[in-house]
Amino acid sequence: MKNDDLPDKPLSDDPEENLRMENELLRLKLKAELGAESHHISNIDPGIENEFLKNVLAFEQNFSNAKEASVYDLVGKPSFKKADELTDAQVEAALAEIIDLLTANNIKVYFGDADEYNGRTKYLFITEELFDHETTFMPIPGMTTCFDYEEFHPNHKKDIENRAMEFLSEWFKKSLNEKSWELANEFILPDRQILSKATVAAQLSRVFDSYTAFKNEKYKIIDIGYQLNDDTGIGHAEGGVRYDGVLENGEIVTFGGPFKLYMTYEGGWWCIFHIVFPGFEYF
Repeated sequence: MKNDDLPDKPLSDDPEENLRMENELLRLKLKAELGAESHHISNIDPGIENEFLKNVLAFEQNFSNAKEASVYDLVGKPSFKKADELTDAQVEAALAEIIDLLTANNIKVYFGDADEYNGRTKYLFITEELFDHETTFMPIPGMTTCFDYEEFHPNHKKDIENRAMEFLSEWFKKSLNEKSWELANEFILPDRQILSKATVAAQLSRVFDSYTAFKNEKYKIIDIGYQLNDDTGIGHAEGGVRYDGVLENGEIVTFGGPFKLYMTYEGGWWCIFHIVFPGFEYF
């Protein structure tokens, strides 16, 4: 059964009730044809839910039947000039045309910070790498297929910096916990003792519980380094930090000094496996 197998005639004289009944049929189709569970949310507009369910059904049907194809094939095998045949000005114009073509086919490419990569780098990536990339994701009207440049070319320095900034932000909000993705599943201490993420999270919680707030924070990352070995690696972010901890009685305790966050790279993700930070000690 396909989308157009749904009844053409209204199921009810009430338009809203008709939508609700059609939504129930769509949920049954998802489960019967694809084994997908879709639960009704009572406070959602039935029209919005209807559009959502149709998009999900179209995506699942396309994905289940999809065969691998190159992005170049999916966008109609357009003609284009190689980057080394174009001046910088011509590259910018050609890039705009290529991006418009991708957009018309519901494909978007993310390049991180807007100014981090120039037009030639973007054009080279799309025409010489992404076009050759094999994918089972087929363009579907109303849905966008997204590709991230940094999944093909990881920016490890930026990723380590982001992880450090996330840690600092969560520290000052006192919200680091066992669910924090910044933290590794295991922590390694200088004496080679291994602590679980749960243990370290509990120690962080005890520190946070000692203060009502952290205020007047100042920090600066001064060095980032890493070493890679195939698909794994180790890295660090270090700098200086100063902040005030507010005790329950209103007293202020000032912390300051160098910090260093040791990180490991596994499965395409940098996470922190050892913490040196003013105001924190393993215990």
